[in-house]
Amino acid sequence: MAEKKKGKKKKKNKKSSQRWSHYRIEGDKVVAERFCSRCGPGIFLARHKDRLYCGKCHYTEFIKTSEKTSKK
Repeated sequence: MAEKKKGKKKKKNKKSSQRWSHYRIEGDKVVAERFCSRCGPGIFLARHKDRLYCGKCHYTEFIKTSEKTSKK
């Protein structure tokens, strides 16, 4: 029989926060992306293909097709 190795497990690296991706620079100002209207400032809405979604309170805003083409 094969012997089992005992000892500590290797530490897995966690994915770092990408909170910087929710901000953009316009001229001399830093502008934040959309916040959740229910939760308030500090809770960002996740941008999906056809909607904006809050993972905390499950608030959803659907994006119209004309808005999708003009944003990107």
